[in-house]
Amino acid sequence: MVKDRMGFIGGSDIAGIMGLSRWQTPLSVWAKKTGNDVRDDYMNEAIEMGIDLEDFVAKKFSQRTNLKMRRDERDFTHKDYPYMKAHIDRWIIGGMVLECKTCSAFKANEWDGDGIPREYYLQVNWYLGILEQTEGYFACLIGGQKFVTKKMTFSQELFDTQVDCAIDFWENYILPSTPPIAMEGDSDVLKRMFSEHTDTIRVVDALVEPELMDLVTTKVFLGEEAKRIKAEKDAVEAKIKQAIGGDLGFKIGAYTMTWKEQESKRVDTQKLKDDGVYVNYIKKTKSRTLRLSKKGKK
Repeated sequence: MVKDRMGFIGGSDIAGIMGLSRWQTPLSVWAKKTGNDVRDDYMNEAIEMGIDLEDFVAKKFSQRTNLKMRRDERDFTHKDYPYMKAHIDRWIIGGMVLECKTCSAFKANEWDGDGIPREYYLQVNWYLGILEQTEGYFACLIGGQKFVTKKMTFSQELFDTQVDCAIDFWENYILPSTPPIAMEGDSDVLKRMFSEHTDTIRVVDALVEPELMDLVTTKVFLGEEAKRIKAEKDAVEAKIKQAIGGDLGFKIGAYTMTWKEQESKRVDTQKLKDDGVYVNYIKKTKSRTLRLSKKGKK
């Protein structure tokens, strides 16, 4: 599965490369393309279901629109850049592209009105640019119960930006195997990339690497701010609980505040230990933990 993603930039990669994806980052795309992320579970259940339902979605689209289409499994390549490719779901007779999607009912609002999730919009605009077409369609099955179709028009200006981002990503990160700077959401891919470590602690001169020193001092500052905000939040919540007292809660303005009893179920580990079976259910895992200490303190 990983090998299938290497060697080119496709429509499902471009939003991540541009930093506009909720599911991928430049670093996570880079790690897949270069083989630095060795996970083998990209094909999760949601993706598998989407693939299995693709024929149904395409057939439903044809019934709704009376547009005819055909499957085309070729990889289409940008006329100037062989590492930029498009793999479409369907050709609509007349020169348009159909992208088939499925999503849960919780994401229905993303398709309201003229809405199209930005990752998908960028994906199809990428396809249209490579294929030199002007229009594309989306067909989405929502929660297995609602079906929507959307039409979009190709944006040359956006495609030029996509191509520029792809060129920069390929030439400055993929070819030299230089990772992009990590960002929010990269913790999991970093754990996989650097799952093991040596016993070496490098000595870094703060004057030589001031950016690294800035990161450390920022982490210290944010840690102190987090403690302050938590203490302030706890104090506010205590005062609200005191105001509620023995009631369920109160309404004020547009807000309803409740302090409600709820039941939780937890495993009694002490009883398992007393019964002598606890050890049979221990699962050991290893992960790296980021910790900060200061001279003179442990």
